[in-house]
Amino acid sequence: MSFDQTLYRAHLGELANHWSRSLVEEEFDAAVVPAGQVALRFQDDMGPPFVPNPHFAHWFPGDDCEGSVLLLRPGARPKLFFLATATYWHKPPSLPEWADGAFDVAPHNDAKALRSAIANELEALGRAAVVGPEAAWTRDLPRALANPESLTNKLFFFRAAKTPFEIECIREATAIGVRGHLAARDAFLGGGSEFDIHMAYLAASSQEESKLPYPSIIALNEHAGLLHYQHYQRARPAGTRSFLIDAGGKHAGYHSDITRTYSANAGDSFDVLVRALDEQQLALCDAVRPGVSYIELQERMHLAVGAVLVATGIVRCSPESAYEREITDVFVPHGLGHLIGLQTHDVGGRLAHENGETAPPPARFPTLRYTRSIEENHVITVEPGIYFIPMLLDELKQKPAAAAEVNWEMVEDLAPCGGVRIEDDVLVTSTGVENLTRSAFQAAEPCA
Repeated sequence: MSFDQTLYRAHLGELANHWSRSLVEEEFDAAVVPAGQVALRFQDDMGPPFVPNPHFAHWFPGDDCEGSVLLLRPGARPKLFFLATATYWHKPPSLPEWADGAFDVAPHNDAKALRSAIANELEALGRAAVVGPEAAWTRDLPRALANPESLTNKLFFFRAAKTPFEIECIREATAIGVRGHLAARDAFLGGGSEFDIHMAYLAASSQEESKLPYPSIIALNEHAGLLHYQHYQRARPAGTRSFLIDAGGKHAGYHSDITRTYSANAGDSFDVLVRALDEQQLALCDAVRPGVSYIELQERMHLAVGAVLVATGIVRCSPESAYEREITDVFVPHGLGHLIGLQTHDVGGRLAHENGETAPPPARFPTLRYTRSIEENHVITVEPGIYFIPMLLDELKQKPAAAAEVNWEMVEDLAPCGGVRIEDDVLVTSTGVENLTRSAFQAAEPCA
């Protein structure tokens, strides 16, 4: 893994300034930030793939760090207690070259010795905060408080605005994801099953399944109507009509989150629906800019979905009426998007201020993950959808006045396609937005 060392050092400087200020304001003399440790499965000696604590990953852009710990003190150079356990069972982690110049490094080959060294250092300090997964050894640290909310709120709020280093990492993660998406599209058009498409995605994006930012959604036909469909069927269904892929890339710990939908039959009613939503999705992306309320964009998405439903003949009333009567809620039951960064659904989306003041979602949109005002250098997803979900459609049928506005014959025709979702990752600039996803597709297929 390679990245721009100059941008990385500047990134560390911004982190050091923010953490130092936050620790002083909250009257902590130090922060202990564990990378974390895999918890073994019940009655087993193996566990899931290791994923580092995102607070640790904010400083250390790599995942070969299990058991390591950062010690942060205001105004001091960060100290990395790096664990490389001596064993013949697994290859121990090796300290990256860039880490030696970024931290004061204290290497250890024994976890108990590492933890003892941290405890000894804290004896000479005052109050400490443990920021990350709590474990038995962290509870025994002298004068340590685990994940104090007043401090973590400051850290969460700060993480929303990305540094130039983080933006470049997300840009590369997007390029990785796009390479997989193009291969997946070709595998679908070539007659592949969900499993075949999944394997094509992994190969083209050069990602191990265990290192994906999130489990890829590879959905043919009605499976696209399950928002987080989780299986990969080995046989392609007869009469395949649609394909939805929601899959991302990962680089230096940073994620991308991309969704595309395709029809198996160019020009059919489902293809028309996909193209109409794609046009509206681009308009929603263009509406993103600093100071705009994401809740307003959520409402605008519902009007856009209403416009597509009316234009394609699925709904007979006006887009405004479909929104006011909550008909659009049946066809798009999720939020427009979320912050993205070290986590696919990155933290801080509902914080209005670093003091912990929240911006709760409206009662009508309880699943909306991003409710704060949009600011420069936020990276967010924009992902409208239109779905044909039987349980929601059945509820709509129980409301005769609203149900009368729906062309049920067309719904019945499109229901086997499951649904449509189009998702891009966009960077908020000082004057508007840069669509990272569309740029990556254009770079990968300039003549498309």
